[in-house]
Order: sequence, then C-alpha cells, then structure tokens
Amino acid sequence: MKLPNWVIPGSAVFFLGACVLLQAPAEQARAIASEAGFSSIELPDKRLKGFLRLRSAPGAFSTLTVYIESDGAPWRVPDEPPFDPTPHKPMVLQMAASDPGGAVAYLGRPCQYLDSTALAQCDPALWMLGRFSEDAVAATNASLHAMKKRTQASSVNIVGYSGGGAIAALVAARRDDVNCLVTVAAPLDSDAWTAAIGVSRLSYSINPADHAGKLGPLRQTHFRGRKDTLVPPATTRRFLTKVPGARVIDKDDYDHQCCWKEDWAELRAQSCLAR
Repeated sequence: MKLPNWVIPGSAVFFLGACVLLQAPAEQARAIASEAGFSSIELPDKRLKGFLRLRSAPGAFSTLTVYIESDGAPWRVPDEPPFDPTPHKPMVLQMAASDPGGAVAYLGRPCQYLDSTALAQCDPALWMLGRFSEDAVAATNASLHAMKKRTQASSVNIVGYSGGGAIAALVAARRDDVNCLVTVAAPLDSDAWTAAIGVSRLSYSINPADHAGKLGPLRQTHFRGRKDTLVPPATTRRFLTKVPGARVIDKDDYDHQCCWKEDWAELRAQSCLAR
C-alpha cells in the first residue's frame, strides 16, 4: 500500500532553513561513528543510513548486533512534526559504539540523516502515521540483510530503542536468523501507546502486538522505565502476554531517556546479548 503524501505547513524559506540547522546532528553522528571505528555502509534503500564496525575480517564473527534508531527528532507539539526526523541526540549510536562485540552496526530509520534534496523526496508519513508501516519494516529488514551479508555472519542480534524497538520486534518476527531481540522503552503495542498518550492512532503502521506470537520461541529482553511517561510500561501488556518466555526488566528510576545510555554496559550484561 502506498503511503499518503503529507503536506507540512510552512514557507519554503523556513523549510530550507530548518534543514540547514539540522545538518549538525548528522555531522555529529558521523564524527561519533568514526571515532568509535564505524564506517558508513552502502544500503539497498537509500532512504536509510547506517554504520558498521568489524574488529576483524568478514566471516570472523558468527553474530552481527544491529542497533536501530528511535523515531528521531521530537515533535514540537502533538500536531506539529519535525521537518527532519534525524535524531538530535546520538544516544542509540553511542550505545552501539559502547558494545564490545566484534561485529556491530547502527541503523537509522527511513528519512533520517538525509541531505535536503533527498529529504524533500522522502515521504513524511515514514516518520508520522507510517513510522511502523510495511514500507518501513521491509526497508529495515533489507538493510539488516545487507549488513549481515557484508559481515558474513550467520545470525543477528537486534536492539531497538523507543520506536526503534517496535521496528526491531516487527523485523525479528519475519526473520529466522535472530539470536536475540532487545527492546528499550519501546511502544510494543502501538494502539495502546497512542491511546495512553492521547495522540492519533498510527493508522498506516503495523502494530507489533499483533505479531508478537511469532516471537514466542525467541530469546528476548525488554527493558522498561517505571517513570517513563512517553511510553508508559503498562502499554506493553498485550505484547508481553504473547511472549511469556521473554525476560522483562523494569527499572524503577528510569524514564524514557534516563539512564539507558549511561548504564548500557550494565544493562547489556543483563540481557540476552550477554548469553
């Protein structure tokens, strides 16, 4: 199904100005990736950007760990989306950079990290009502396949933060090579989530809770912050009832952002990534 075209109000001058201002986060991400030993990787869908770090030659590591970005730049108000979904804070990239694994990748979401020309051609629905659409999930899955092929790994670990966790679950549900799934503060039941925070239902998206049954046998860890008001822990209930063997770790003092990145080494050691 083709996603609808969205018209975002605002003058062309303001739009171009916003794009220029938002180049800084992309440059910051490239600098962090380079310093951590990551290199850009060519992906089959040009709407997605990713980085890969291999500590040895391809084929040396059996498992590739892929970190998937969140929905990205915050909405200014509930009905005013960002002009560019590139994340302002490189939190997920920093989590990937701290991962000690031999084969680690970071994957942005559709339309993130694009230049102004490419962004103008990228359907805004992909960071709005279609953020978990078939198009978005298929593009992410194809990118994981390309990264896995590049590393010659036989399996993948998939880690997703916030909306990236929803995508991670949806991608894992259609693969047979996933060793471990980890989600962090993720809206795993998108209908319950949008209802809880009072925003429009993601009508062009796939709800992870509707496909959770396919994940039953998979090793998985789901982190939730008890102080998270953006993704209230209770909204994941329907998803989790379908994966009774999953490990759920609730952190009393964590909200949506604090303190996942800061404590990632300790959290990672508690997850299926360490087993």
